[in-house]
Amino acid sequence: MDELKQLALELLEIEKKYLLEDKEEYSCAVVVVVTPKRRYHEEAEFDNEAEMDAVYGAIVERAKAQKAIAIITINTAREKDVEDESELDSYRWGQLAAQDRPRCLSLTLSGPGIGSLSLSLPFSMKNGELVLGKQTDFEPTIVNLLPNWP
Repeated sequence: MDELKQLALELLEIEKKYLLEDKEEYSCAVVVVVTPKRRYHEEAEFDNEAEMDAVYGAIVERAKAQKAIAIITINTAREKDVEDESELDSYRWGQLAAQDRPRCLSLTLSGPGIGSLSLSLPFSMKNGELVLGKQTDFEPTIVNLLPNWP
């Protein structure tokens, strides 16, 4: 598990560099699948919730076929604390953006036998400059992003 966390943190550093270069225009949806024999990278491109579900569903199916032990995702997202899983049922695509919730890089690490963990790195624009917030530590999470995984 420590090796997977370290890999996830290294991947986050790469995305952080892109964020610092592109600033407000930066957007990502990156997936790294770890199998017993290798790891591979996929970019997830989508314009709406239905496309997102289809893209991530296909990634999960390919990962399962490869007997993946973990999937790491890094996405630009909006932050909101969730106290209970039932709150996720009322979420609508674009709701957090409409509420102008803070932006972040959101990282998830999940897989069979390892549970699901996440961390986030908040960021904002102030006077034309990108300001990074305090990165959270890994914590248990609910990953609704990856259907039928683990």
